[in-house]
Amino acid sequence: MPKDNAAWLGYCGFAATWAFFVPLNAWAKLTHQDEFWILGSEAVDGGFVETATVAFYGCAIACAVILFRRASTIYGHQSAPAWRVLLMLGILGFIGMIGEEISWGQHWLGFATPEGLAEINLQHESNVHNLVSPRLYDTVYQVMGFTLILSPPAPTYLAKPWGHLTIVRFLRDCFSWPATYAMLISAGILLQHEAFEELSEMVLALAVFQALWSLSLQINKPQSPTPL
Repeated sequence: MPKDNAAWLGYCGFAATWAFFVPLNAWAKLTHQDEFWILGSEAVDGGFVETATVAFYGCAIACAVILFRRASTIYGHQSAPAWRVLLMLGILGFIGMIGEEISWGQHWLGFATPEGLAEINLQHESNVHNLVSPRLYDTVYQVMGFTLILSPPAPTYLAKPWGHLTIVRFLRDCFSWPATYAMLISAGILLQHEAFEELSEMVLALAVFQALWSLSLQINKPQSPTPL
């Protein structure tokens, strides 16, 4: 087995994204296969991509729990409280993303969408993210995409006075891990156009999981204590 399985996951994810999923996504849009079972759509829950998104966020939660329990070994004891807060917020965010992706289990549990929510929800289901205009989502996703692309290299070139902060160190590590940054760039690029919305969400979930897994592999290596 590879020594760094997280890196191999990132490389494989990067290759699959650009060699298979992006061309398939482009073909589906060009041929108007908007509800293709692999890709799903923003109007219908389901499909391989959406299921994988949920799975990757589930794996990210598992990594975050491990890191939470060993927070003092990430970047030193003094950074542990801040990391525990960040990880807890991350876990809650991942749970929220999973809930939104599956409409909070509506299809599994069989409950009906409240009438008022069904009237204003673009998907007519029990989730929050389809209450707003897709045009607003385009802007949010584009900003998020540029953030994913520009944030990791920023500490190396622009944030040297704040290099001791743990979040800055994590971003610098993400930039130094080629597989991780490749996945972050991939997610950032795909977030720029609504045609790749569902695919970009899966790639982002994989990038988050891969980054946290890579970080968890670092906790067994010596880390110099760094003040918060």
